[in-house]
Amino acid sequence: MTRTYILILLLCASNLSFSQKRYNVFSVELSYGMNIPIMPLSTINQSNYNFPRHLDLGLRYNFNEFYGIKLYVARDRFQNKNDKNIGNTYKRIGIEGTYNFTNHLSLNDNINFNILLHAGVGLTHAFPESIKRYRNGGEFTFGLTPENTKDYERIGNMTFGVTPQYRYSDRIALRMDFAFIFNREQQYYYNGELINFDRRKITGRFANFTIGIQYYIGNRRSHADWYY
Repeated sequence: MTRTYILILLLCASNLSFSQKRYNVFSVELSYGMNIPIMPLSTINQSNYNFPRHLDLGLRYNFNEFYGIKLYVARDRFQNKNDKNIGNTYKRIGIEGTYNFTNHLSLNDNINFNILLHAGVGLTHAFPESIKRYRNGGEFTFGLTPENTKDYERIGNMTFGVTPQYRYSDRIALRMDFAFIFNREQQYYYNGELINFDRRKITGRFANFTIGIQYYIGNRRSHADWYY
């Protein structure tokens, strides 16, 4: 997947070099915020895991004023507030398409606020504490042993979200993001314990609520986000 990301970036850079845009097309974003487990919750108290332990870094390329593509890396730590050894850590990479809804409505004239919609797919490496506990001589869930020698679970995911932005300057925008992440199949709860004795996988869901900063790259005055 890393090679795919590099290829996409090279194609974007190539497209940029052969076009004369009136606006900047690249931006870098950094966000920090909340993880909110949604499903499964049968063995955990959700409020024990709703804490700001999410961090992500993204690079976006805009094809025009409406559509763009974003590559990102993210870390989500689901940790029990009463015991740091109870939890699960997600390390994610992904690719998303973005759409400037405000530009679609032609509302950007002389305003400093917009809304981006985004959706995409990604890959998660989950590091459940139950595996770590077993490696350190403790007991694995249900008295079983981990299914393989890896310390992580690999999960495919889909993401859908909305990003309100406020233009602070021509180079910087402040951003919020509300995102829902669907795990196609997962074996472990957010507390890091195996879900089923027979290791059967289920669909999982969680949400991110973040705030951050968007930095626009390029020698043009405006970025595609704010071009009209």
